[in-house]
Amino acid sequence: MALFSSHKGLRTTRASASIADIIRREILSGNLKPDHPLLERDIALELGVSRTPVREALFVLQGEGLVELEPRRYARVRKITRSDISQIYSLRVVLEAHSAEGAAINADHKAILAIEMAMTKQKNLDRTCSAIDQTNADLEFHAAIAAASNSQILMTVINQVLAFTATLRSRIKYEPQQFRTALGQHKSILRAIKARDAATARDLMAEHISSSERYIKGKAFLSE
Repeated sequence: MALFSSHKGLRTTRASASIADIIRREILSGNLKPDHPLLERDIALELGVSRTPVREALFVLQGEGLVELEPRRYARVRKITRSDISQIYSLRVVLEAHSAEGAAINADHKAILAIEMAMTKQKNLDRTCSAIDQTNADLEFHAAIAAASNSQILMTVINQVLAFTATLRSRIKYEPQQFRTALGQHKSILRAIKARDAATARDLMAEHISSSERYIKGKAFLSE
């Protein structure tokens, strides 16, 4: 199945980053299913590039948790298990509670505005939007808080964790009640950040992520 042929002739000084973005979008859209093989030769042929930037792109996606590399065989789209979700959300609780606390202490006016804009985008989503649209708006809010913490290391690590989260969330659309619940939690977190209440921002973020994990585990079809 030629999924990448519309991008043939790709020419850029950062070909591997562009290829990673193309494959990432195909995975998150659901066009590439779990366990789907990703053959360097075939992808390179479809895109009209050498195999080197394709190999580099697959390594990037492996780091994001989207792809598994089979030694001396091929890459494939990674299957997410219940254990994966437990681990990733446990990390998110620790990391993002810390980032919310940091945002309450360090966020300047520009950073606060970025969080508000992300939440407004989420609030204004159409009811018929896709799971991907919903996921992107949700995780943009979390990424904005990470940026507001004023820690480059923390922001980098959280963005990697959010990339993995997006793989799962892009297949699960929140029902209206869960969407309203999540949005309300976001509002409370933002309120605590704006009030410079670091402890409350931290605790609210931890509870919000734990709540999301419970919902996701109840909706996802997962293996152990």
